[in-house]
Amino acid sequence: MKRLVVLGSTGSIGRNVLDVVRRNPGSFEVVGLAAHRNVALLRAQAADHPAARIVLTDPGSRAGVEADPQLSRRCAGFSEASLCDLIRDSGADLVVNALVGFVGLAPTLAAVRGGMPVAIANKESIVAGGEVLVREARRAGVDLIPIDSEHVAIAQGLTGSVAEDVDRVILTASGGSLRDRELSEFAGVTVEEVLAHPTWRMGAKITVDSATLMNKGLEIIEAHWLFDMPYKKIEVVIHPQSIVHSVVRFIDGSMLAQMSKPDMRLPILYALAYPRRVRSDLGSSVTEFPPLSFAPVEERRYPCFRLARDAASAGGTAPTTLSAANEMAVSAFLDGRLGFTDIHDVIAAALDAIPTRRVETLEDVLEADAEARRWFQEHHARRGKRAS
Repeated sequence: MKRLVVLGSTGSIGRNVLDVVRRNPGSFEVVGLAAHRNVALLRAQAADHPAARIVLTDPGSRAGVEADPQLSRRCAGFSEASLCDLIRDSGADLVVNALVGFVGLAPTLAAVRGGMPVAIANKESIVAGGEVLVREARRAGVDLIPIDSEHVAIAQGLTGSVAEDVDRVILTASGGSLRDRELSEFAGVTVEEVLAHPTWRMGAKITVDSATLMNKGLEIIEAHWLFDMPYKKIEVVIHPQSIVHSVVRFIDGSMLAQMSKPDMRLPILYALAYPRRVRSDLGSSVTEFPPLSFAPVEERRYPCFRLARDAASAGGTAPTTLSAANEMAVSAFLDGRLGFTDIHDVIAAALDAIPTRRVETLEDVLEADAEARRWFQEHHARRGKRAS
């Protein structure tokens, strides 16, 4: 039985992870659960997994936990640093990182330095700290196992191949909630409209990133680090049906495409069971799939995608700046302090204002992230709520 720590257990990915665990009794045991501040849901999850210690990273959650003696006895802390303590003390066979944002980097490093493989859905930690993270994982001899459906598809497509035989990998993108909107309407779209994704049910931040196509830019950087893949070999196409999750094209012209219905539990099951497979009832028949279509990315519709491409090419701390500025801008949009098109403008301004430096140590990454957040606070955080 594989022992799991699930970080971000109350979020969309985390809830799906626990559903996969529930569907496979005898295969997995949850020994750690971590959330930000959703005490009620974490309490219910802890009741379902009596071997799990818990962490809430919001100190304001302390009162809600301490009011429940049974929950309090299982609590390992109320800070982001407590995530690392939870991992180090867990004896886990696999750490599942479903956190959102840069906060996911430190616990991922704690896991790999402790010799624990990580199933990772936390894009931002790979984008911001990929150079350091991959180096540490190789040094420790542990796997970074993707959870994103696109990277799970690439991993399967590359199985048994050698680098010289791979011509390129092609990530597919749904196009997000605004893919059929007139560009002239973008400035006035509401948060609710942006969050109405046509095929996936995801957390708010990644759903906004899908609408800007920033998620695919971040996934290009992820693929670069996870698969040691040159950027020139990574492409993106729009695939509205979300059935083909990625394609690997080989130098002889043949292609391998991984297909499944858009259900995050399938790539999660792959990541949890890796390197084996577990039988499930989550599959579907190809006769159930709709007609499939593919189109090139219309960069005028998705200017954030170009920013991500440019930051990837610049290297060094540019992806860290990109990720931090995007995280702050999306949060401000969700909070009503920025318009949708302002997200691009803020990220572009941050990349122009903040010098790109080399990344040699974790401290270089931490300082670049902090600098981008300071810049945002100085230039954009004081904006008030937009009129509804």
